[in-house]
Amino acid sequence: MMGEDTIAALSTPLGEGGIGIVRLSGPEAITLAEAIFRPTNSEVALSQVPTHTLHHGFIVSEGKRIDEVLVSVMRAPRTYTREDVVEINCHGGILATRAVLDLVLKHGARLAERGEFTKRAFLNGRISLDQAQAVLDVVRAKTRLGLEAAVEQLGGRFSDAITEIREGIGALLAQIEVEIDFPDVEAETGAILPVLRELIDRLERLLFQAEQGRIVREGFTVAIIGRPNVGKSTLLNALLAEERAIVTAIPGTTRDTVEEEAAVGGIPVRLIDTAGLREPGDAVEEAGIERTETAIARADLLIIMLDRSTSLTAEDRRLLHRPWEKPTLLVLNKSDLPQVIEPTQLGPWKGVYEISAKHGTGVDRLSQGILDLFLSGKVQSWGAILLLDTWERDLLRRAKSTLGRAVEAVRAGHSADMIAEDLRSAYVVTGELQGIDVSEDVLEHIFSRFCVGK
Repeated sequence: MMGEDTIAALSTPLGEGGIGIVRLSGPEAITLAEAIFRPTNSEVALSQVPTHTLHHGFIVSEGKRIDEVLVSVMRAPRTYTREDVVEINCHGGILATRAVLDLVLKHGARLAERGEFTKRAFLNGRISLDQAQAVLDVVRAKTRLGLEAAVEQLGGRFSDAITEIREGIGALLAQIEVEIDFPDVEAETGAILPVLRELIDRLERLLFQAEQGRIVREGFTVAIIGRPNVGKSTLLNALLAEERAIVTAIPGTTRDTVEEEAAVGGIPVRLIDTAGLREPGDAVEEAGIERTETAIARADLLIIMLDRSTSLTAEDRRLLHRPWEKPTLLVLNKSDLPQVIEPTQLGPWKGVYEISAKHGTGVDRLSQGILDLFLSGKVQSWGAILLLDTWERDLLRRAKSTLGRAVEAVRAGHSADMIAEDLRSAYVVTGELQGIDVSEDVLEHIFSRFCVGK
């Protein structure tokens, strides 16, 4: 499905830099570049040079030099798009790169749409649909773990897993259709149950890894709450490893929410330092407490913080006994001071963390506790996660549900036709995950998230 037209775009960020790259892809890529390129070696013609070679010269327009460049020529099919590709390496800068791009467009290239280079790589069979999305995850990765997961997925791990599952469904479907086509042949539909269960188990593992990947890609929000002066801002600074929030001995220093992003164990986490929860002393503090309640409502995880060096207050007890409706960790701060709070006073809390936010003692254990709560303690590297979007996760759930119906149909003794219908549906859904018969709307949604030059 080679593109009929030749596309071009700037593949590096627009602005000042060491280099700017104008990329062309399509049947006329080399011809267009040759028309505006004057090589230093006059004997060089881009249309004749070997593939994957680099050439020095100048881009010219109406006899005037526009920029000194290096031009790389890559011939199909050994290119990113499986089309002829030319990359013009210009001096970094808005004017130089824009002038070269305008000249390329003037000579017949079309400005690429968002993600069109990667879309062509997919349509031309170089990469699968999930690998195409992994390209975007590599570009957008915010943490080391997210980058490693994206690079691993770019290698085709998810695509290979789906291919094996689909082939397994196809084999079952062929087995069932023997009974449909040859009713005189004895075939026991119950014999396919173990294979169906195995396929469902594999889909469940992929769904679990996809949920871990969702957290790695999107992160989660943690709100630190407690009465004034228990060390919430100090903990925020400790988790960020920088002095972001103002810390004083005066209760109520934080009058508003302070939000920052940090990487906790390779996971992007939005931390919210909140105003102390107590009876407000003025209108400003009352507004801060209202914002604290808003932060609590949108947080994925709450850290309830107490000062273990002082006796429990009425505010502390209200926090301990409030019916929180989301994951919550209890943190006893100021472990470097004499202990006053006894464990028996805390009630039925599990996994209490004792820390000294000021000195950093116990903060690493708390960070691990946060990860364990969300990731079940099973994500230690990219090998245990998949970076899938909502559409892909939904298809996985549909495939699992359809195979589940097939299991119920077999157990209920339904006809081979009914069982085969469920298997066909699962086969189609897994094909969509491979990029087979995907609607144009879905492709538009996926590739519109890319930048123009990718």
